[in-house]
Amino acid sequence: MAQRQYDIVNLKRLSLFTLFITSYIPLFALVIFRQFYNNWEFLHWGGLSIDSLHVFVKKFGVSTVLLMLSVIGLLGYFITFSNIRANAANGALVLLKDVKNKNSEAIGYIATYIIPFLFQNFETPYEIFAFSFLLFIIYRIYINSNMLLINPLLTMRYAIYEIEYESRKKKCNGLVVTKEKFLPDDTEVKLYEIGHKLYFLTVNE
Repeated sequence: MAQRQYDIVNLKRLSLFTLFITSYIPLFALVIFRQFYNNWEFLHWGGLSIDSLHVFVKKFGVSTVLLMLSVIGLLGYFITFSNIRANAANGALVLLKDVKNKNSEAIGYIATYIIPFLFQNFETPYEIFAFSFLLFIIYRIYINSNMLLINPLLTMRYAIYEIEYESRKKKCNGLVVTKEKFLPDDTEVKLYEIGHKLYFLTVNE
């Protein structure tokens, strides 16, 4: 039983990690493109040697790590939301009272947490360490806040809303992610909890 609980906790942590990684995929893609573009003359087979390995790590090491993280993040993203959609029908039936679109928050996320890193070259150990350290700090903040749903990649497919709803004659609020592009007030919906006051919303049919 304890092992089962341990597995569930780790699954949740993995989902949080992959969601965080996908929020940085736009930055990762630009860094990878720039590193390959600036070092394209080194893109040839140099044989297996310490020197060739050193050149590869120096010129393409960061890009390789970011590429692997991006693949892991995307796989985790699709698996996580596939599981959420499969269980969304088990959500609680509630009545929406007030709806505010929060998709614009993704723009603020890009400006605050992504654009500043675009000016880094990632060529020195200090720059790589500073980037990794700051990502870790942002990750810790990210998983303990509603930033979990403020994700540029997520908003390309889903809509994010801040809602006030009525459940058992009690008013509550939360942040939801849904495929619905328009949510009028006084609509019956199902909320499937994915975090503290974070929900996946489906319209009750």
